[in-house]
Amino acid sequence: MPGAAGGQEQRKLTMTETDRNVVGLQSHEAIEAEAGSWLIVLGREDVSEADRAGFQAWLAQSERHRSAFNALSSLWGDLALLKELDDIAESAVDLPAAKPLYGRRVFMAMAASLVLAVAGVTAFQIDRFGNFNQHEDFTTGIGQQRLIALSDGSDVQMNTDSRIEVDFSRDIRDVHLIRGEAHFAVAKNTGRPFRVYAAGGVVTAVGTAFTVRLRADDAVEVTVEEGRVALGSIYAKASAGHGPEPGKTLAPMAELTAGQNSIFGERVKYVAQMEQSELSRKLSWRQGVLAYAGDPLADVIADVSRYTEIEIEITDPALRELPIGGYFRVGEVEALLDSLELTFGLEVDRVDKNHVRLSAAS
Repeated sequence: MPGAAGGQEQRKLTMTETDRNVVGLQSHEAIEAEAGSWLIVLGREDVSEADRAGFQAWLAQSERHRSAFNALSSLWGDLALLKELDDIAESAVDLPAAKPLYGRRVFMAMAASLVLAVAGVTAFQIDRFGNFNQHEDFTTGIGQQRLIALSDGSDVQMNTDSRIEVDFSRDIRDVHLIRGEAHFAVAKNTGRPFRVYAAGGVVTAVGTAFTVRLRADDAVEVTVEEGRVALGSIYAKASAGHGPEPGKTLAPMAELTAGQNSIFGERVKYVAQMEQSELSRKLSWRQGVLAYAGDPLADVIADVSRYTEIEIEITDPALRELPIGGYFRVGEVEALLDSLELTFGLEVDRVDKNHVRLSAAS
C-alpha cells in the first residue's frame, strides 16, 4: 500500500522499505487496488517527498501499474496526477457553476471505497456460447449488471433494468435493445455488420466499442468509445402497419466516431464531441460508479433512480437545475441523500422506505 505521513494513518498506508523492494507477480485486481490507494494518498492536501518518490517507484514497476493508475485517475478528470508518468502535480476540482458534492476529505473516503469497488465491483454473470447461430434473450434486474459473451466473440455489458434479444445467423448479427442500456465490444467481421436496434433507431458497427441507451422518451442515446458507428432509422418503411425487412438498416442518418455522443429518433437531435474525462464519466457505470460534473439535480436523480426501487421526488421545481458534481458507487443512494443534506442544505424527507422527497431547506 502507498505511503502516508504521520501516526496511525502512516502505519496503515506506508510500505516498509523491504516491502517496496519486493516485486511479486501481482494480479490485475491487486494492481488496481494499489492504484486506488495511491489515489487516496495523492488526494491529500500535503504530499510528502517520500510519498512522491514511492509513487514514482510504484509506477516504474511495469506498464500495467501505469495503465491502471492512469485509467483510475482519468475517470474523474479532476486531478492532474500524472505528468509524463514520472512527475506529480495536484490540481483543484474545476466544475464551473457547480458546487462539489464531496470535499477533499470525503473524496479520500470515496476513493478508499473505490479500492474495494475495483477489487470486486459487481458480480457479473458470464455466459459462453459456442454455436455460430444464436437466438437468446437476456435481462437484468434493477441494480444488476451482467456481462454476456456472444457467439461471435463480441461482449455485451448490460446495465441495470435492461433487456436485449440476440438474433445471430450466418449472415446477420442483430441485437434488439428492448429496454435499458448496454455496452457493446464488437468483434470485427466486415462480412457480418453488427446492428443494435432500439425503438425506431439502428446503430451499425463492424468492430468497435459503444454504448446504447433507450431513454424514457423512446429516444436512443449512443456513446462511442472506440472506432465508429453509423446511425440509421427504420421509420422510413414502418408504414401501412408493416415494419422494415428483418436485418435491414434503413434511412442512414449520421456517423459517429470515438468520443462522440448522440441522441436520435426520427431525426438526429444532436452530436457532441466529449473530452476524455467526460467520456470516462459517461461510461463509469461499467466500473460500478456513477460520476457527475455539474449535471442538473433532476438528471442526476433520474439516472440514480434506474438503480433503485426508491422513488426520489423533487418537490421544489427551482431545485431541478441545481448543478451537482460528485461520484459514488452504484446502489449507494443513502450516500447521495446524505451528501445533498450536508453539502447543499437540502431537506430530505424519507416518507417511507421506498419514497423520498427533496425540497429546499425551510
